[in-house]
Amino acid sequence: MFEFLRSYIIYLALLSGTVGLIYLHKLPSNKAKFLLLLIWFSVLTEFVGYYFTQWTGLLNYYVYNFYMFVTFVAYILLLRSLLQKISNRISAVLFLILFIVSFFLNILYFKKDINHSFTYSFAIGVILVMLLSCLYLIEIFNSDKILNFKKSVFFWYVLGILVFHVPVLPFMLAINWFLIKQDESIFSLVLFILNCLAHGCFIIGFVWSEKKYNY
Repeated sequence: MFEFLRSYIIYLALLSGTVGLIYLHKLPSNKAKFLLLLIWFSVLTEFVGYYFTQWTGLLNYYVYNFYMFVTFVAYILLLRSLLQKISNRISAVLFLILFIVSFFLNILYFKKDINHSFTYSFAIGVILVMLLSCLYLIEIFNSDKILNFKKSVFFWYVLGILVFHVPVLPFMLAINWFLIKQDESIFSLVLFILNCLAHGCFIIGFVWSEKKYNY
């Protein structure tokens, strides 16, 4: 019933990416522009993922596993750059190493046929990003940035990441661990709603943020 929604996710990314281009003047630093690059990377991934099976005859897990690897590495590096405390930045580096190792262990686990969803690497990535995001928010709330945190595009981007990944994680694990039959209709609906919330946060960040808080 809702299977068609899965193919509309690309339009949400296109919308937030276009809004980001319109408000590009508010993104003065390379770090801020990097957020926009990640959104357009997701647009490219959705496009390639949609046609991958048609082009190659293979399932599109290759595309989305590669996307997961790149985006989680990018998220961790982004959060590291936002963190101020040395101990938190060191934790981010260790988390990055842990995620990369988990990803390649996942490849070894599926070495006969790696065209599977890397659910364990996804779970580890979500947990690590969630922990770093909490450290980032704690730093904000314990500093003078608390007065203007809503005017930073980084805050809204991190919120968008959390809004999408934290709810989707138990859903993915339930399918994988408890052998719940994956209903494509429900799966598409959940992904579409969470993408709406995430890209909504991105759009608010682009529109509401102020240039001086986006360095």
